[in-house]
Amino acid sequence: MFGGLNKNETKRLAALALLRKHDKARDTALGEFANLASDIMGVSGCFVTIFDDQYQYIKYVKNISRLQQKSPIPETMCQYAVASAETVICYDTRTDSRFASHSLVTRNQVIFYAAAPLQTKEGFVLGTLCVSHAQTIFPTSEQIENFLRVAALASTYLEAWYSLGRIDGLTGLPNRQFLLKEIEKLEQDRNAQRWSLILFDCIDMPRAYELARYLGVPEVEKMLRGFGPLLRLRLKLPSRMTLFAFAPGRYAVLVGADVARTLIQRAESLPDIEAQIRGDIDINLKVHTGYVNFIPQDSDPHEILRQAISALHEAMRQQIPVLAFDPILDQKRNNHFRLLHDLSEAIKAKDQLYMVYQPKISLHTGLTEGCEALLRWHHPIQGNVPPSTIVQLAEKTSLMTDITHWVIKTVIAQLQAWRRARIGLPISINVTVSDFSRHGFADELEKKLIRAGLTVADLRIECLETEKVLESDEALYELDQLKKKGFKILLDDFGAGYSNISYLRRIPIDIIKLDRSLISQIVSDSDSRIIARNVIMMLKELNYLVLAEGVEDRQTAMMLKEYGCDEAQGYYFSRPIPAAEIPAWLAKGSAIDKLPGLLRRGTC
Repeated sequence: MFGGLNKNETKRLAALALLRKHDKARDTALGEFANLASDIMGVSGCFVTIFDDQYQYIKYVKNISRLQQKSPIPETMCQYAVASAETVICYDTRTDSRFASHSLVTRNQVIFYAAAPLQTKEGFVLGTLCVSHAQTIFPTSEQIENFLRVAALASTYLEAWYSLGRIDGLTGLPNRQFLLKEIEKLEQDRNAQRWSLILFDCIDMPRAYELARYLGVPEVEKMLRGFGPLLRLRLKLPSRMTLFAFAPGRYAVLVGADVARTLIQRAESLPDIEAQIRGDIDINLKVHTGYVNFIPQDSDPHEILRQAISALHEAMRQQIPVLAFDPILDQKRNNHFRLLHDLSEAIKAKDQLYMVYQPKISLHTGLTEGCEALLRWHHPIQGNVPPSTIVQLAEKTSLMTDITHWVIKTVIAQLQAWRRARIGLPISINVTVSDFSRHGFADELEKKLIRAGLTVADLRIECLETEKVLESDEALYELDQLKKKGFKILLDDFGAGYSNISYLRRIPIDIIKLDRSLISQIVSDSDSRIIARNVIMMLKELNYLVLAEGVEDRQTAMMLKEYGCDEAQGYYFSRPIPAAEIPAWLAKGSAIDKLPGLLRRGTC
């Protein structure tokens, strides 16, 4: 699937990267194995080593002075056991050409020497378990056999330590928990240097699950395992640098800020990943990178992980290759997340959400023909939250349905109150595609009105997200059902964005609501006047009732009346007002006063 490092090589490098690092509990346990081996062999000295491709690292030593904690492989006595993957036993190192010139031998510290390779089940030699003595000795075959058993137990322990809770089962790489511990160690050491945590995302996991649906899990797992080695090659990561498996298809490196700059430059020019899933299926995948710079002693490890994730997801959202953590943008998104939680609580509360009503005025008679119900939210701390923010928060969650239920319940109660007060205004509510797409929406709405003693003529439906409605067969079906039951349906925001004339025949519409962008410049711009006039004429010829929103001055209102527009709403007539103010609004002559030439004003 991918070229480069194979699976075993990847696992070997990952294991060595972890074993090189200091771990007090692990190294203490290795020391116990070494001491047991020295007791069995009847010698005074012992030590445990770990090897990578360049160096030997001492993890435990007893009774051997001047043994370097880190030594180049050619200068070590253990190189032969590692290279051959076989036990080396030398009764007198002074007579063995491999060891005679070594400093430990010439100083008479290691005369007897035995080294057993610490080897995994897959054949990786990770290091050695060694015993030594300052004199020549000749252990029995039973002692040697028991020594080898201890070495085998130490190997099993190392493999278990490596795997238990530290290793990603799919890739064999150190996992996110291990990465967190590494950051915690930097913090505990009061490290004051600048570090960087870099995250790489190789595939959108929903896409991976979709591939698994068609190709099977083994094929997708094979692809996921290949990402790590490929990243290592393309980023030119040295073997000593740990690559962490952060999550399926997602990887991480933890490096000093100076090294990070080089890696980030390479990440910016990473080519797409071309993965051959099967002989007949190739997919092209983009790698996204997010990173955060931090000083360990001043940082919380969990917060560092969160910030890196935030940067990565923002890079993915913006579809850019690399993005650094932005605290301002992060704060904004955190505020939105908290608001989303608060919104769910507001729906349950009795004093946060409320409705206001904007009158709709007939441009022919001056009568108030109805009201649009508009949701408002008074946050207990932040005050009034803009309506656009409410929609932005809720539209992609189940809260949209909860809000619609709340609005319908509240508006029905208000209609009942107005009918008792002999106010016959219909109210229109805004409904999204997620509501229309819910099976039985039309039946449910009709039943609620009937139970409340109302009719479908009392409630009008303003259709939002028209393009999304057209993409949903369920939404179109429910709209047809609403139309058949007698509900009046308004098409909202006509003339904004990519409004299409084809909407008019595909959606059962009674009233077309002209967006404010279509009429806002008709007073000052001749082209806008021509467009607005002809749009209104066309809609009237198609027998639609035409309503203009966002009317803010008398001249615009009079022009719309002249062009044949039927109704209008906007700040020129009235701001959205509480329900309690509607009776006073109807008792005033504001509509007729603002539109001279109309015969009379009326109330409902």
